[in-house]
Amino acid sequence: MKRIVVAFVCLLFVVPAFSELLVREDIARSEGDTSSYRYLLLPNNLQVLLISDATADKAAASLDVFVGSSSDPLQRQGLAHFLEHMLFLGTDKYPEPDEYQAFISEHGGRHNAYTSFEHTNYFFDINPASFESALDRFSRFFVAPLFNAEYVDREKNAVHSEYKARIKNDYRRQMDVFSQVVNPEHPASKFSVGNLDTLEDRDGKLRQDLLAFYKAHYSADRMALVVLAPRSLDELQAMVLERFQEVPNFKTEKPFHGQPLFREGSLPLLVTMQPERELRELSLTFPMPAMHEFDRQKPLAYLGNLIGHEGKGSLLEVLKSRGLAEGLRAGEGIADRSGSSFDVTIALTPAGYDQWREVLSLAYKEIDLVKQQGIAQWRFEEQGALADQQFRFKELSDPINRVSGLAANLHEYPYADVMRGPYRMDEYDEALLTRMLEYLTPDNAMVMLMAPDVDTARMTEKYQVPYGVTRVSSLPDVVAAQDQLALPEANPFVAKNFDLKFPQRAAQPEEPKTLVSNPHYRLWHYADNYYQVPKAQLYVAIRGAGDGGLAEAAMTDLYVRLVEETLNETSYEAALAGLRYGVSRGSDGVGLLFSGFDDRLPLLVDVVTEGLLKPDTSAELIERLRQELIRRWRNSAKDTPYLQLMREPSYLLDVNAWQPERLAEALEALDPEVFREFVAGLYRGVYLEIFASGNIDGQLAAEMAEKLSSRVVSGDSQPWPERGITRVLPGAKMQVPMAIDHKDAGILRYYQGRNDSVEETARFLFLRQLIKAPFFHDLRTQQQLGYVVAAVDQGLDRVPGFGLLVQSPVADVPALEVAIDKFTEDFAGVVSALSSEEFERHRAAILTGLREKPKSLAEQSARYWGSIDLRDYDFARRQQVIAAIEEMTMPQVVETYGLIMREAGYSLQLDSRSGNFMGGDGFAGEKDIYRLPSNNL
Repeated sequence: MKRIVVAFVCLLFVVPAFSELLVREDIARSEGDTSSYRYLLLPNNLQVLLISDATADKAAASLDVFVGSSSDPLQRQGLAHFLEHMLFLGTDKYPEPDEYQAFISEHGGRHNAYTSFEHTNYFFDINPASFESALDRFSRFFVAPLFNAEYVDREKNAVHSEYKARIKNDYRRQMDVFSQVVNPEHPASKFSVGNLDTLEDRDGKLRQDLLAFYKAHYSADRMALVVLAPRSLDELQAMVLERFQEVPNFKTEKPFHGQPLFREGSLPLLVTMQPERELRELSLTFPMPAMHEFDRQKPLAYLGNLIGHEGKGSLLEVLKSRGLAEGLRAGEGIADRSGSSFDVTIALTPAGYDQWREVLSLAYKEIDLVKQQGIAQWRFEEQGALADQQFRFKELSDPINRVSGLAANLHEYPYADVMRGPYRMDEYDEALLTRMLEYLTPDNAMVMLMAPDVDTARMTEKYQVPYGVTRVSSLPDVVAAQDQLALPEANPFVAKNFDLKFPQRAAQPEEPKTLVSNPHYRLWHYADNYYQVPKAQLYVAIRGAGDGGLAEAAMTDLYVRLVEETLNETSYEAALAGLRYGVSRGSDGVGLLFSGFDDRLPLLVDVVTEGLLKPDTSAELIERLRQELIRRWRNSAKDTPYLQLMREPSYLLDVNAWQPERLAEALEALDPEVFREFVAGLYRGVYLEIFASGNIDGQLAAEMAEKLSSRVVSGDSQPWPERGITRVLPGAKMQVPMAIDHKDAGILRYYQGRNDSVEETARFLFLRQLIKAPFFHDLRTQQQLGYVVAAVDQGLDRVPGFGLLVQSPVADVPALEVAIDKFTEDFAGVVSALSSEEFERHRAAILTGLREKPKSLAEQSARYWGSIDLRDYDFARRQQVIAAIEEMTMPQVVETYGLIMREAGYSLQLDSRSGNFMGGDGFAGEKDIYRLPSNNL
């Protein structure tokens, strides 16, 4: 690869530093957390949290800089986000652009970054053996980035592509309108993403502005670093000190602008806007004081719990009972050290939009009710106890997610509470709650009404959003339904017993065992003695329910929504207490998942089973949910092109999957009586596959399974339907134009495995591993074709597959075709010329991912269930793939690349153009459809 001419401006300013290293280890942690922790404050005032986790399969690091888009200069909006992009493109010690990314990818890792209002967060994970080398590369971002002039000019195109890719995103459009109506001196009035206009290189000043912003904000005293690895704390400390003591400390102050969110006297306001999708929404924004000093009182979380509650008598329940709303959320909105907001957002039905003033009146009545009756110590203590339970028994997440979240937390909480802080709610302050409620008044509100046909008179510049702004002079009179509002009672799902049924910890999880197998159901059981948490999961697949084609699929989706609505009040309270359920339509039936504290799990299963068998089938609810589903499915056509392209292979190739538009058409013709008959016979002849996992013994698992079977299964169970994936024939040249309504062009070149063998799976893992970093570097970094450039995993059931994906604002589909064709042709030479060292490095990267162990009981249960669902009843397929990767040879990979990517071409192309489907005969006939085995009944 050609070396870069280094145009490096030295950023190692000499700044006096403290001479001592502060070391602390008094850090609160969850009960099952066996990691060791150490907090450091380096001599340059950079905060560090070290995590030694002997069980970690990956090492990870994250550095959070306390600066975000709120600090963008007015004349350089999007600069913080642009700087985030630039740090990846070369440093003094590692000047090649994408060298860091390639190193991470080649050693089994991932990387990313984000810019928010107050934070910029960088993070990666990697094979532990390569961690120190990766950390060395990472550290130079914050010591000596190049900001090479060539890539300053190029990368602003990537930022512009990111802006264009999401120009129809309704959340971004809403924030664009919001920026027009807030105080113009407040940072929320600025454009945070950036584009070619705001990042215009005026006389070469863009690079100068980058350097100035970096020096002003990328200071050690504004940084927090978290590192995690299966290494000792002393080893990690040595790694960090060697590299991060160099980070300069410019002795900066944390951002504080001091501006109110709205100018005095500007409220109340009514803001209207037209969304891109068919959405109707009413939101209330109340500006509030800053909340960062109240991390143990959490007043907005307390109020959000009451106003956003979904149980009996709640605002949402009353609105739903009148057919006015579909959903509601309440809580803290925008927040920084100068102020915050409390937001209430209500998803409206068409009737709710027509009666939005009544909905608004009810929202204010709910707030009045909270003011009169809502402040009570027992309510605060219940919320605090539930939050404490979440923390006590919190399970570990992936290392990359742990370090990223904790790095941001170090700026928000004392180091000792870096993990407990978000859950700590143990200082009841009645006066504080009363004071916060005083801000929730009609005179202190910005009301936003969003709907396709709302009146507007203005247009935003950046996202071209029609909107309007008027003063709200009065509210409607009190409505009769106010008498139905009530505050929640004590939560009946709060767990009391946290005893472990299998307290002797095992060295590793055991495989599930079959406890029961009969003509009506099969029960698998995993008795957890490894993760040591008082939690359990219960998976249920109701095989054969709703598997009769398009019409039945659409009716099953409607049935699922009826069940969810029937159970919403109860399931919301259960969720607050750490218990959750899910119901969905799968490829061969209806799926259920129950999870949470095992003490109350049987109660949740009983409640949900009742709703499953006796959902509300009133004509009003059926019609409301039918219209809701049709809107949701048709709105999916407004998704950004890359999302639509990624979904389409499943719809085309899975014989039991259907495009959203086809499902919508099926529901348009729904006969309510036919639907009720369908629901009544839905579980006739079904078979249950059940998996009980966690802190649950075999006897209770068997009792729950028998109870479920006796209540759900109707009649004699029939053999399950087979699941099928349509083959793409070799040499087929199929093109699927999707006519996507977006200015960006999009393309997905999809490559399908020739069979479902572990050997083919291993070969496809190798192909994607080899391709993903070079494909990104060529089409994104070098050619600047778009922000979205990726080689994406797209296996279907057990058939491997991946896609080459591009969304571009600068090239049309034919040009993207040429670029992909050229890449795949040129890359054949790269594959053929791989050295044995490079080949082994890629093999190790794949094995790192495959050997990664589940981090939690929930993750372990999901992996076991995935094996059961794919008929891998001996739980051996992952290990078989590992063995195939270990035995793979370079000639086999070269051969596979030639066959799949160049010659036989088991591929199809999906793109955003309009036109006719071409090459339909490339789909195999019925006899060649891959079939997932049935259940051997």
